[in-house]
Amino acid sequence: MSARVNSALIRQINLARVFHALREHPESSQRDLGKLTGLDKATVSTVVGQLQDLRLVERSEQSKARRVGRPETALSIPRSAGVLVGIRLEPATIRVVTTTLTGEVLGHCQLPGSLDMKAALVTLREAVDRKIAEIGESWSSVRALGVGIPGLMDRDGNLVLAPNLGWRDVPIRAMLEEIFDCPVAVDNDTKAAAMAERLFGLCRKTDDYVYLTGDSGVGGALVLGGRVYRGSGGFAGEIGHTKASPEGRQCGCGRRGCLETYVSEAAILRTLRERGIDAADIRAVADMAAAGQPEVQALLQEAGHLLGFALSNIVNILNPGLIVLGGNLAVVGAHIVPSLERALSDHALGPAAAGVSVRISPLGEDAVPMGGIALALDGFLAPPRLSMARS
Repeated sequence: MSARVNSALIRQINLARVFHALREHPESSQRDLGKLTGLDKATVSTVVGQLQDLRLVERSEQSKARRVGRPETALSIPRSAGVLVGIRLEPATIRVVTTTLTGEVLGHCQLPGSLDMKAALVTLREAVDRKIAEIGESWSSVRALGVGIPGLMDRDGNLVLAPNLGWRDVPIRAMLEEIFDCPVAVDNDTKAAAMAERLFGLCRKTDDYVYLTGDSGVGGALVLGGRVYRGSGGFAGEIGHTKASPEGRQCGCGRRGCLETYVSEAAILRTLRERGIDAADIRAVADMAAAGQPEVQALLQEAGHLLGFALSNIVNILNPGLIVLGGNLAVVGAHIVPSLERALSDHALGPAAAGVSVRISPLGEDAVPMGGIALALDGFLAPPRLSMARS
């Protein structure tokens, strides 16, 4: 039985490898796909046949010429292969993105959320229905739906705790599956955004990186060997709850001195108010810093130093090649990266510090919903309940 299961899993892994190779290299031939994936000719041929049977791949009528021998037909993922839906679900806002299976954005929208989870899901269903209709599709074309949520998610799709939002022990995947008639994948929002960087952003050629975001709190994700590392319970990567000061500020998690109480958007706005400076949001903070306001610049430099100090331990332990700043950390990234890099240089081991670079995510507000797209892709290409494999 184990051999049969392993063989099935290997076939599914090969299917995903070929599909993603073709997604990134459209109009490839089977020969090209063999070179891109390292799979032998017979395996590629079998997988391409499977993808054609699933209507995920088509051969173009025009042949792709080779230098020697018979011409080869070019393969592509057609627009008719289906639609994916990616969602960022938060109490303040719900953001929805629809894409093709290649990740091409077809439409997006943003609408108010709710602290009442059931009310938020009703609003979400209505919004997704509208977006599907607006792009001229029906639910039969939706291959999968992926959702990123700010909170601790276990491996069974349950929201265990969102300390800043008051959500606890919510069977969110089961609730989503009940209202949506398609495969559903759900994960922590930061882990989802990290997957988006892997498929669509800065990390397509990087196997080991750290992704950080700073919205209501500070979220983190660890990607090791090309896979999100989740830990035994699924909670790994909570960098925002590493300690910046053991007896420091009270955190929403119930502990004191967590990093996010100093460098999240809420923390930065609160500290500025304590120093007599009012800012509406993190974009206003970035504008003040860009305009040369010294108190704001100094605070962001402090935040960068604290982030760099916390990350130096991760750099020493995991030796990532990239640190990517997303969400609201990306909005003020230009003002925190210099002090962050100095702190890394001062506190991480020399070779490890020299081998890591700090970059700002290009995905902007769509990072989490595009992470939903990545979750959806991962979910419908993988065997049931194996899409979030233990890694």
